[in-house]
Amino acid sequence: MTGPELTTALLPGQQLHELLAAARSAPGLTPARLLGQPALLVTRYADLKAFMVDETSFPGGPVYQFSVEPVCGPTFISMDGEEHVAVRQQAMPAFRSRPVSRFIDDQLLPLAHEVVDRFALRGEADLVAELSAVLPYWAISRKLGLPVGSEEKQRAVTRALLAHVADPAGAQRAAGAIDDVVRPVMEQRRREPQDDVLSQLMTAGMDEQQVLSHVRLLYAVGATTTADAMSNLFRNVLTRPELVARAAADPAVVPSLVSESLRTEPPVAVLPRLATQEAAVGNTVVPGGTLLLAALAGGNRDPEVFTDPDAFDPDRDEAEVLSFGVGPKFCPGWNLARSQLAAALTVVLDRLPGLELVEAAEPQGAILRATPSVRVRWRR
Repeated sequence: MTGPELTTALLPGQQLHELLAAARSAPGLTPARLLGQPALLVTRYADLKAFMVDETSFPGGPVYQFSVEPVCGPTFISMDGEEHVAVRQQAMPAFRSRPVSRFIDDQLLPLAHEVVDRFALRGEADLVAELSAVLPYWAISRKLGLPVGSEEKQRAVTRALLAHVADPAGAQRAAGAIDDVVRPVMEQRRREPQDDVLSQLMTAGMDEQQVLSHVRLLYAVGATTTADAMSNLFRNVLTRPELVARAAADPAVVPSLVSESLRTEPPVAVLPRLATQEAAVGNTVVPGGTLLLAALAGGNRDPEVFTDPDAFDPDRDEAEVLSFGVGPKFCPGWNLARSQLAAALTVVLDRLPGLELVEAAEPQGAILRATPSVRVRWRR
């Protein structure tokens, strides 16, 4: 089995989507490689939905046990079956719609304004470096009840967690750095619980190590993917001046811009799964032990489901996108993530008059996908 090595592939701009379109049009499943291991790409929308809900044949846990658990610790994301459901329910207060709505109303928009305050008078900025790479980390910290402000350290630590496979020692140091921040706050919450996620996790029946594991997970998975999605959103909108003008005049279109950006450039383009037994994916039977790559970015552009799938159209009203996964491992933080994206775009349009694009890099990455920079200017 041969194919492109996706671990380090940049595949900027349309290159990724052309590769996935070719795989989608080919019969069966397309060979690829991940970390040097042979794998098969699943790219068609219907195949993706069917195989991702099949927890018996294609559970999500084994891959996360290899890629995330060694540094984050055991969390619901690396568990399957009844254990996954039970632990996920313990963590769910962090994501339920009412706490999220209260956080958005009371803290998220003011927090976005606080970040923009740091560069609003300058007249120019890189929105990726100064907003996308800051707000999601601040938001997770504020929602947890942790200190906010050292976003560069938070970002570096989080990226180090995700680099566990390449640098396990560095990832362990990053996990320790997070624990050093969280433990003193946990001690305070034991004496005086507050209305924050850390207090909720501590009162949900988790022990200290479980709480620390889920906090690390929130940074490694939640903050990073939201930051990447935000960078893609800014590029998708700001490279289309007509959409900037439309959203500035009618903020009600912002949620649709967020949805279409998540469809066309999801922050997780490809999600690994392992076949634990012989089973069918579409019309292809794969043996147990096969590594499968769920190409969410490919399913989101399947012409069998989406009209003119490569067009950025915030007015489309079609099937649900796959960007937050499907089935038992559907991302519980979807509402918070979408709300952060909408808040960031709303505040940028509100605070930066005459906003125009100077230069934007192309999205890149075959597994995690982000836009490296979006430079803009506006009237001071």
